[in-house]
Amino acid sequence: MFSLSSFKSLLTIGLLASTSSAGLIIANDDQDMSGLIVNSIPYSTRVKYMRLTNEALYEQSGPCPFASFGAIIVNRTADEVVCKGASFRTGDPTIHGEISAINACTAVFAARNMTPTEIYAAWGELSLYTNAESCPMCASAIRWSGFKEYIYGTTIQHNYNVGWGVMTMSSYDVFQQSRQLPGFQTSMLGQILTNETDPLFSWQYNELSVSEWVFEGVSPTIGYQTCVAPNATVSKREGGHEGHFH
Repeated sequence: MFSLSSFKSLLTIGLLASTSSAGLIIANDDQDMSGLIVNSIPYSTRVKYMRLTNEALYEQSGPCPFASFGAIIVNRTADEVVCKGASFRTGDPTIHGEISAINACTAVFAARNMTPTEIYAAWGELSLYTNAESCPMCASAIRWSGFKEYIYGTTIQHNYNVGWGVMTMSSYDVFQQSRQLPGFQTSMLGQILTNETDPLFSWQYNELSVSEWVFEGVSPTIGYQTCVAPNATVSKREGGHEGHFH
C-alpha cells in the first residue's frame, strides 16, 4: 500500500491506519519525493495530474483567472481524466472547483445510463485532484462522496497569508471529524507541486500589484504569463465580499 525510497521527510498522520479512520498524508513539497509511492501510484504521476488540474483551469477560465481554483477527477485504474471543474461566477456560491467537477462527473455518468446507486458507488474508485486545499464545504463533499483519494496543492494557510478570505479549517480537521462516516475512508495527500500551484493564488492581493508566473516548459496553454492584481492594496478579508471563490 505504501512504499518509500530516496525520500527525506514526510509527515504522516493516520496513513490508512484502519478502516475506521481517514487515511492522511501531508507531504512537504520542499523535500525530495521522487521515491514516494502511495496506493501504488508514483509521485511523478501525482505531478502529472496536478499539472493537468492547472491546465483544466486555464482551458475553462483562460490565463490569469482571478479565481484560480481548479479540480479534476481521475480514474486511476484507467489513467483517465473523467471530468474537470473550476470556480465560476454563476451567482451560486457553492460552485467551487471541486463541486463543479463532481457535478460534471455526475452528468457524465448519467449520460452513460448509470443508476444513482451505481454513480454513488463509482466515487470510491476515483481520485479528486485540486490545485488548492479544499474549503470545509468541499472537503465535506469529498468525504460524503467517498472518493478513493483526495490530492491537493496549495494550502489554506498559504492562501490566508497572501490575502484570501478563507475558512481556516483545514481538510485534516474535516477528515478527523468524518471518521464515523460509513463506506470507504478517503486517503488524502497534500502540498503536491506547490512551487507551481502557489503562484496561481499569490498575485491577486499582491501589494506590489504584479506577480510573475513562470510556467514556461510546464504549461503549454499559457507559457510565461504576468498577472496584474486589480486592487492589490486591499485583501479580500479587508475589502468586503465580492463573491466566494473557495
